[in-house]
Amino acid sequence: MLNRFTTILFIFLISCQDPSNYDELVRYELTNGNYIESVQFGLKLGDTKKDFFVKAWELNNEGKVTHGPNNDFIAYELQNMPEGRRINHLFYGIFNNDDIMTGLDMRFYFLGWAPWNDSLQSNKVLPVAMKKLIEWYPGNDFSLIENKNIPDQSYVKIDGNRQIVIHIMDDRYVRAQLIDLRYKYPNLVR
Repeated sequence: MLNRFTTILFIFLISCQDPSNYDELVRYELTNGNYIESVQFGLKLGDTKKDFFVKAWELNNEGKVTHGPNNDFIAYELQNMPEGRRINHLFYGIFNNDDIMTGLDMRFYFLGWAPWNDSLQSNKVLPVAMKKLIEWYPGNDFSLIENKNIPDQSYVKIDGNRQIVIHIMDDRYVRAQLIDLRYKYPNLVR
């Protein structure tokens, strides 16, 4: 009997714990009704895969972007970077089963990267990439997040329905993912 009471008390105490800061931020941002569709280069969350490819083709024809490594990404060289510190920004849409764009998968890296060049490693790209993402997507700042399902030293920024998670992927690349939280947490959408 005492064991059953202890188990019930333990479950009750666990269920009464405050939600994490991350959970509170997601709930606040999604329930405030401030939803943002636009991403970079005129792309929009909710675009079809066909719309994405048409816009990418137009951007390529205008000379604003080119194909990335192995044609897996679209490549954009960041503007106004100092000589010897040029950064490439790779991006590609994330699509659901209905071919609707629900986010962007992104990479940042120095164009002159080499394993022996300490000044062009990913840990030097991370602060530049975070600053650029804040410039493109103003609003809240990045916050360090600790979660066993997310790589070490990951940072998150949530503005309305738009979440960006960024972290060092390896010595060369910084990875960022922008996702539309309305697809991840539809029950919180107003």
